[in-house]
Amino acid sequence: MPAVPTPADVLLDLLVVLVAAKAVAEIAERVGLPAVAGEMVAGVVVGPSVLGLVEPGPVLAVLGELGIVLLLLDVGLKLDIAHLGSVARPATAVAVAGTVFTLAVGWAATVAVVHSGDTALFLAAAITATSLGISARVFADLGRLATLEARTVLGAAVVDDVIGLVTLTVVAKLVTGGRLSAASVAGTLALAVGYLLVAGVSGVRLAAPLFRVIERLARSPGTPLALALAFSLALAALADAAGLAPLIGAFVAGLALARTDQAEQVQRDLTPIGHVLIPVFFLRVGVDADLGQILRPEALGLAAVLVAAAVAAKVLCGFGALGSAADRLVVGFGMVPRGEVGLVFAGLGLRQGILDPPRYGALLVAILVTDLVGPVLLRWRLRRLAPPP
Repeated sequence: MPAVPTPADVLLDLLVVLVAAKAVAEIAERVGLPAVAGEMVAGVVVGPSVLGLVEPGPVLAVLGELGIVLLLLDVGLKLDIAHLGSVARPATAVAVAGTVFTLAVGWAATVAVVHSGDTALFLAAAITATSLGISARVFADLGRLATLEARTVLGAAVVDDVIGLVTLTVVAKLVTGGRLSAASVAGTLALAVGYLLVAGVSGVRLAAPLFRVIERLARSPGTPLALALAFSLALAALADAAGLAPLIGAFVAGLALARTDQAEQVQRDLTPIGHVLIPVFFLRVGVDADLGQILRPEALGLAAVLVAAAVAAKVLCGFGALGSAADRLVVGFGMVPRGEVGLVFAGLGLRQGILDPPRYGALLVAILVTDLVGPVLLRWRLRRLAPPP
């Protein structure tokens, strides 16, 4: 049974994480790389794979989850749900195209390497869903959240999460020989879409009157912020219950809170907390990486194939935004980072014996590399375009 960390251990881990995240982020900014890329590299360096200063554990996991919730809450606060709705069609087209292209390209690229159609299908499915948090961070850092491209990518990433959930249900059943029924697939899809509709509509309608009442009755200056966090955590927990990533709930909460009179105050109060906790999530990705598995030759070869398929398929999906004025490469590059759904796939594959340790390591390194490459490509393309207004 693993030892329970003492308060001193927790404080020391937090000290190392915060100093490493900020130091490497500063270096990354000075050499023209996204801060998020530097934070993930810092996680590898201070984690058990290199220096061993920080071990993966529940404390780091909880702080990381709080960080990503704060990030997506902040992103939602900066967006207008009406503007996001205006890109629903191209965003859906991009998400569907990305899933189809990734499944096709990923399966074709990996089947010759793994010599198993089922395993190749599982690996291809694992790299379908885009990470909402990472692309959102890059757009936010560059002040581009209000652009058409950012709204298209964020909308597509939400749709991606729903499609990824259904894909996980279908593919896991197929490759394990389980019974796949139309009812189970329809139920999974209905639960996810139902959550987005109910949480989105009810959140927008309830948030403004609720915050007006609280503002009238509250005497403590911290009450609006505490209520905003509680509101976000509640929607995040409900998203998790619906089978979606909790950060989707935080994003929906931010969209709802953006329509309240207290939105600017909440955003101002969240900023210093976010500066501390948001980097923890990205650094944790690096801490969790196991270089021992990743650096095995068979894992590296498969990882290279997965990365090539993952990047090519998502760049192609940017052209699914036909009829939109959005820059196709920005949309494609914004869809490159993989995240939460891919990690769920990896864990499920290892537990059920679909993936052996080298293939599991290859999938993890493919996710990590797309998380590093995507922001670099996105930042490069955005800086080649006209500066934001």
